Amino acid sequence: MSEDQFREWVRGRSDLPLAVKGHAFVIKGENVVMVDGGKFVYEDALALVKLLNSKSPFDQINANVMIAERNGALRLVVLALAAVIIVVVLLLALR
Repeated sequence: MSEDQFREWVRGRSDLPLAVKGHAFVIKGENVVMVDGGKFVYEDALALVKLLNSKSPFDQINANVMIAERNGALRLVVLALAAVIIVVVLLLALR
């Protein structure tokens, strides 16, 4: 999916979701694009398309982290890691 194709999709106001590198883009409202459940303004969604289509793996990872942050998945990962660290520290302290 190129940037131009993304712009055409947004201009066409399609009701169908757009798949870009495994992520679902859905138009909601005038300037809002939902990506896997997270809200992005048009400019941020366009930047995501650029990052996802980049050949750089760091750009692709950055895009995935941005999506996970907006849809709440990153918060759950951080909380789970914090819980694991607390359990490990408690086990080591009680030893």
